[in-house]
Amino acid sequence: MTTPPTTPACEPHSLKCLEVWGGSSSADHAASVPGLDISVSSRPVDGAESGGDLYLISSCSSGWISRILLADVAGHGQAVSDLSYKLRKAMHKHLNTVDQSKLARTLNSTFQDISGGSKFATALLMTYFAPTGHLILVNAGHPLPLLRRNGATEWHPIDQNTPGVLTDPTEARSIGIKNLPLGVIDSTEYEQIAIKINPGDCICAYTDAFTEAQHNSGKLLGTNGLADTLQRSRSDDNNSYASSVLANFKEQGFEQADDDHTMLIISHNGADTPKVKPTTFANLIKNGLGLGHTDTFVTT
Repeated sequence: MTTPPTTPACEPHSLKCLEVWGGSSSADHAASVPGLDISVSSRPVDGAESGGDLYLISSCSSGWISRILLADVAGHGQAVSDLSYKLRKAMHKHLNTVDQSKLARTLNSTFQDISGGSKFATALLMTYFAPTGHLILVNAGHPLPLLRRNGATEWHPIDQNTPGVLTDPTEARSIGIKNLPLGVIDSTEYEQIAIKINPGDCICAYTDAFTEAQHNSGKLLGTNGLADTLQRSRSDDNNSYASSVLANFKEQGFEQADDDHTMLIISHNGADTPKVKPTTFANLIKNGLGLGHTDTFVTT
């Protein structure tokens, strides 16, 4: 068995075609795909090396389709590592597909199979389609991501009511119960929404430990409270947004939740859409044959 490539947590990583990058380990790291820079901060509870939060990023054959998965799994340790392996395989299978609702269903059934119904996860799937600049989202019971437009200071939740959001034309389907966490019920359908993002726009995806910070009065921070905290927070070369947010918690009288904390800051960098080259078609063929894939595991 070959040892999978790893990426040290101190160096930015530019994803190659047909690559899936990420894991469940502690990390303060940066990755990039065509059009997006992605900062990842993950802090497993009690200083453990790995936790129950899983983050995966993939790049397709052409660089036009990039996918980001953030999942909060009920469990830790080897069970999450096993799940990570299965979800990587599922993401490889769907690398070149813009529609991610089928992938969400695949993840759901995979989770059912591997957990035997004893665990579940909330998950947020995001696909960036570089030719149009749209971010397509599928939410399986996960906290709402937040959006900050270029030049603005406020962060706002992204849902069906967000200005500019396009809703899934198939949302009228009513098969099973929709958008439940993964592994809860195998008939769940998953709806998609899409929003166009522009250079300078930022999206914050996070696990629920951030919104479950509790004030000494007993009040939970919540989504709106996190949006306000992000507005007061800053990142620089030495500290991530997540570090700044956690520092702000203390200043506001909030105690961190006893849980894994993972935050992704996704920034549109304004890069041009990759052009189709002869290698693009070669990569498509490789992907169809199950060849040329790269798995990169983040290390601390």
